[in-house]
Amino acid sequence: MNVYFDTEFASLEKKNGHRYLISIGCAAQNGSEWYAEATDTWDESLCSMFTIENVLPHLQGGDSQMRVEELATQLKAWIEGISDSHVRFYSDAPLFDWPFLEEIFNYHGWPQNLERGGRHVYDFESEKERFLCNAATADFWRTSKAAGAVQHHALWDARCIRFAHQYATRITIEDMNRAIAEQGAKAFK
Repeated sequence: MNVYFDTEFASLEKKNGHRYLISIGCAAQNGSEWYAEATDTWDESLCSMFTIENVLPHLQGGDSQMRVEELATQLKAWIEGISDSHVRFYSDAPLFDWPFLEEIFNYHGWPQNLERGGRHVYDFESEKERFLCNAATADFWRTSKAAGAVQHHALWDARCIRFAHQYATRITIEDMNRAIAEQGAKAFK
C-alpha cells in the first residue's frame, strides 16, 4: 500500500539543530486519509516568514490539534489499520519530510507494516512519467481550488502528491494493448 504524505514545519533553516514539525497529512492509495497538527513542537517565534504567511493561515485547528505523543499513537494506528500488507511512504521532499516520521516512530514505536525510509515520489524510470507527474500536479491545483485546495496545507499537498503519482504511473488501455501487440509480434519472429 502506498501512502503519499507531506509535512509542514517552522522553517527550512534548522534552529537549535532542529526543524520544528507543525502538521502531517497522509493520503493512501486506497483513499484513506489522515491529518494532524502538532501543538507542542513549535511556536510562531521559530517560524520563517514564509511559514507565517503560507502555512499558519491554513491550519485547521480543532480536533486535528494534538500533542506529538497522541499524534504518534494515532498515526501508527492509522498506518497499521489501512493495510495488512507492507506500507510504503512517498513524499515530494523526503529529505525534509521523512526525518519527522523517523523521529516520532523511533521514540514512540514503529508501525509493524511500515517500510523504513521515505521514497521520493518523482523517482521515475522514464521522462514520460516525470512529465505526466508534473502536468498532473499543475492540473490538480488548477482543478481543486473550487473544493478548497490550498498549497502548503499538509493534507492538500499529500492529496496532490497521490493524484500526480497515480496519474503518472497508471497504465492506460492503449499502453496495455501496445505492449500485448509487441509481445505477440516478438513471439511470432
